[in-house]
Amino acid sequence: MIGAAQIAEIGGHLAVRAGTDPPAAWDLRIDAGEAGWDTDPARLRHAKHQALMRAYQARYMLLPEDAGGGSILARLRRHYDPAEMARLEALRAELEHELLAPALETAKQAAHGRNLAAYADALLPELRARPEDAFTAFLRTSPQREAHYRNFLIQSSADLLAEASASALGVVGEFGAPQSALFRILIDEFGYGAHGRKHSVLYRAVMRDFGLSDTYNAYWPFFDTAALELHNAIHHLFQNPRNFFLQVGFLLFAETAYQRSTRDHARYLAEFHPDADARYFAEHTHIDLHHTRMVIDEVAVPLVETYGEEVGAEIVAGAELTRSAFARAGEHMLAVSQAFDAAAEAGLAASAPPDLAMLGVAITPTAAARLGAAPARIQVGGLGLVLSAAAFAAFPPGAVGRTLGVGA
Repeated sequence: MIGAAQIAEIGGHLAVRAGTDPPAAWDLRIDAGEAGWDTDPARLRHAKHQALMRAYQARYMLLPEDAGGGSILARLRRHYDPAEMARLEALRAELEHELLAPALETAKQAAHGRNLAAYADALLPELRARPEDAFTAFLRTSPQREAHYRNFLIQSSADLLAEASASALGVVGEFGAPQSALFRILIDEFGYGAHGRKHSVLYRAVMRDFGLSDTYNAYWPFFDTAALELHNAIHHLFQNPRNFFLQVGFLLFAETAYQRSTRDHARYLAEFHPDADARYFAEHTHIDLHHTRMVIDEVAVPLVETYGEEVGAEIVAGAELTRSAFARAGEHMLAVSQAFDAAAEAGLAASAPPDLAMLGVAITPTAAARLGAAPARIQVGGLGLVLSAAAFAAFPPGAVGRTLGVGA
C-alpha cells in the first residue's frame, strides 16, 4: 500500500512541475503535505485519488485557454515532461489496486456465469421502469436547489468537460468491425466534427448559465473524494487495454442509463431553471437510444460470437461495475445535499458559489469532528459555506470542504 510519505513526495514534484500560478489545464497540484494532513485517513485517501486522477489526465492533450506569459512551448514541455510523467505513472498500478480493484472484483463475482443476451434484454426495460432520479426528485423540494445543482455540475465536470476523452482511449488500435461501431458512437460525442455540437461544449453552456466557470479543471480543489472515485473508475477501465471487454460493459450500462437520467435532468431544468441551456441533457435523451442498440448489436454480441461466453460475462461485469459506481456517486451526492440542507435549516450554512481566488485548505468531516463546536467557514463544493465545524462533521464520508477560516 502506498503511504503518506510517497503521496507527499509525488505531491511536491507535481507542485514544482505545475509552477507558480499555473492555468487550470496545467495545474498538477494535489492536497498533500500540509501540517498534520497525513493523520487523517480520509484526507490521505482523497490525496491518493487526486494523484491517480493526475496520472490519468496526463494522457489527455490539454492546452490553456490563452498563451499567457512566457513561452508556451517551454510550459508545454514541462507539463508533459516524460521523466516526471513516469514518476507519477510508477504509482498508478498500486493506486488502482488499492482504490479500485475491490469494486471490480465484486462486479466480476456478480457477473460470473451471467448470459449477456439475457442481461441486455432485461437492462433497458429495467432502467426505463425506474422512478425519477432520487437527486432530481430531492431538488424539487429543496429551497437550496440552485446550490445543489451547481454542485452537481461541478462534481460532474471532471469527466463531462472532456466528455468521451477517456473512452476514446479504448477505440484506438485494430479489432475489426466493433471498432468502427465504437468510433461512430465516439464521433457522436464529439459533435460529428462540429465544435458547437460537441457534448463537452454543450455542458459548458449549462455551467455558464449557473454562473460557473467552464474552464476544464477550474474546480479541481472542490472535487470531493466520491467524485474523484467515480471518474477514476471510468479511467481505470479505458486506460488499461486489458479491460477492453469491461469497457464495452461500461458503455452498455452508461448509454442505457443516460437515457433515463438525462431525461430527468432535462425535465427538472425546464421546470425550475427554464432559462438554463439544457441541450446537453436533451441531446443524450434521444441519441443514447441509438447508442445502446449499437453497443449491443454491433459490438457486444459480435464479440461474444467471436470469442465466446467468457467475454459475455466480462461485459456484464463491466456493466455491473458501472451500475455500482453510478449508484455510489448518486447516493453520495444526495447525502451531501441533505446534510447541507440540514445545516442550512439550523442556521449553520449559507449557499454560495465557490470563490476560485480563495481555495483554503482541504478538510474532511473526520478532521472537522476534532474541532468540536468551533465556528468555521468551510466551502463545500458548489453548495456554499458551512459555518460550524460540528455541522460539517455530520457530512457523509467522501465529502471534502475547503477551510476559509476556523475559530472565533
